[in-house]
Formats: sequence, structure tokens, C-alpha cells
Amino acid sequence: MTMTDQRDLAHRLSATTPDQGLAVARNIQDAWFRCQALSQVARYWPDGDYDRLLKEALLAANCLDDVYKRVAVSAWPIRAHLERGSPSSAKSIVEKCVGAAPSIVNMGSRSEALFLVFQAAKLGPADLWTPVFWALVKATEPALAWRQRRNIRDAIAMVAGSDPQLVETALGKLTDEKTLSAIKRDFENNRREQPRPFFWV
Repeated sequence: MTMTDQRDLAHRLSATTPDQGLAVARNIQDAWFRCQALSQVARYWPDGDYDRLLKEALLAANCLDDVYKRVAVSAWPIRAHLERGSPSSAKSIVEKCVGAAPSIVNMGSRSEALFLVFQAAKLGPADLWTPVFWALVKATEPALAWRQRRNIRDAIAMVAGSDPQLVETALGKLTDEKTLSAIKRDFENNRREQPRPFFWV
């Protein structure tokens, strides 16, 4: 069984036999997949003791040497905390991710990691996800990778309906003509997006 298969098995077991799902998740050798699987199990854990599982998930994330992977996979415990009604725990993880992101040298990867964290945090209050949004805006230029343009377009499409003033301020900080033209087309088409789902049973 591959580690992807193990993660997916932990996902399936998380809602029906969570103890078995936890055993599978803990047995995943790769820290990225272990973090995801533990977060899934914690999300559907049947009592209030889920927090210890999310601490395990973060320990797995912190085992990763690559800063991109460490920040990106932290999106899963962030979202799990929010879906379990614990925004204060999510906030501390978000703050660490925003602080670590500038160490990701590749601009496309930096944008990608921040976009994952943004989508995870978007479920929470504005003061939780707004700092990630601004970090993502900052990571959009210099525009060196197509992912930067895609990520800021999608992020703006997620907030345009509820906070047009925030979007207007963000656009004032962007200078890349291709990015601005693409966002203008999105406005003309009234494009709206929703954050990705992180968990399912």
C-alpha cells in the first residue's frame, strides 16, 4: 500500500472507525501524508480530545525540512481547527506560516503555500485570513511563475463579493499588467470562487 493509499484509507476510516483511522495515520512514514491523515482523523474525532491529534499533525509538518512543504501542509491542521470551532488554535499556526513563507525562495512555491493556507483560513473570521491574503499579494510580484497569477486571481475571486474595498486596496499594490488584466476580466465576468474542501467522508 502506497502512502497515498494509507492516507486515503485513514480518510475513509475517520468517520466510521476513528481508532483504526488513527492507527493507519500514525503508521504513515511520509510526514506530509501523515499530517494530512492525522488532520482528517482529528476533524471527525468523536470527542473533544481532537486537539492532541492536531498537535501530532503539526509535529509531522514540522519534521519536513522543506519550508514550502512545512507551510503548505499546515493548511490541513488549520482547517481542522476551524471546522472543530477552535479559531484561536488555528491563528497561532497561521501566524507561524506567514512568518515562515518569506523563506521559500521559489516565488511560485511561496505563492502556492500561502494560497493553501489562505484557503484553509478563509473559513474563519477576517482577522484570521486577512494577513495571509496580504502575504499572498506580496508573493505575487515579481511575477516569475504562472501559479502566482492564478493564486492571486483565485484569492481575489474568493473575497470580491464580501470585501470589495480589500480587493481595491490589493489591486493598488500590484503592477504586473498581465495579472491586472486577468483580474479585470474576472471582474467583468463577475467571477466568484470558494476555498477548496480539505476534508470529506
